[in-house]
Amino acid sequence: MINLICGPKGTGKTKIILEKIDEAIKVAKGNVVLITDKKINTAKIDFNVRCVIAEEYNVKSAEAFRGFVNGLVAGNADIEYLFIDGLIRIIKDDEEGLDNFFKDIERLEKEYGFKVILTISIAKEDLPCYLKQYAI
Repeated sequence: MINLICGPKGTGKTKIILEKIDEAIKVAKGNVVLITDKKINTAKIDFNVRCVIAEEYNVKSAEAFRGFVNGLVAGNADIEYLFIDGLIRIIKDDEEGLDNFFKDIERLEKEYGFKVILTISIAKEDLPCYLKQYAI
């Protein structure tokens, strides 16, 4: 299950994803992972959540991020929830790469059975057609 929290910058997407992380940590039997583009105030995040800062690993394109996520999943088969905050900032507006990323993340979530919740700074009505199915 992929859920996409979308909206223009400043519409509270990070707050929503943090609330969803709090909900997930209460019911998760496996690991909860948050990937974000840069350091955020992690004091509000439960210490059981694995926080990964993409910029610390020099991830600067959609292709690099695809490999990064694949490696993360390969190294941890117990992921139950994967949260990604700031997807467009991580992949640097790579629209073609965005399409490939979603194909890959869809394959991973089906193969490994984890839930994916992402934020993207695009208004719902401006989403590419292939992303509208994931918008919540």
